[in-house]
Amino acid sequence: MQQLLTLINKYIVLIVLFIFLLNIFEFLIILAINSKYSKLKRQYKNVMREIGTNDIIEILSENIKKTEEFNSKLDKFRMELSMINNEMKAAIKKVGIIRYNAFNDVGSDLSFSIALLDSEDNGIVLSGIYGRNETATFAKPVERGQSKYPLSAEEIQAIDKARKAII
Repeated sequence: MQQLLTLINKYIVLIVLFIFLLNIFEFLIILAINSKYSKLKRQYKNVMREIGTNDIIEILSENIKKTEEFNSKLDKFRMELSMINNEMKAAIKKVGIIRYNAFNDVGSDLSFSIALLDSEDNGIVLSGIYGRNETATFAKPVERGQSKYPLSAEEIQAIDKARKAII
């Protein structure tokens, strides 16, 4: 114990100086923390003044409620979008039209074949045959670009033109 007291007496000036510097360092840290706290408190008060309330819990609960409403509406929009996408698959997206003369004695390309197809090349091909004395119209179903009924060259051209159409 005596040796410890002798050591302390020998270095008392350095120990006091060290403690003094440590206190100054601690004081500076406290000033920095206090400055940041004051700035944060001012910002908080400004925000609360702009919002018109002093209760942060009220603000948070209101934001949570709005977020839940937003998520509910977003889910509803996603369902509607899914339904629209399903309907769009069956919508007519591709059209191919071929006009031609069905008979040599009739001009002006008054006969036609028109293919109306969806994105999977399903639909119909309509043909109108114009003659001087009569006109006939035919409709044939198309599945994956083919029909189970015999197709004329013009109907095949109309289907091919529709299949190549850009969606």
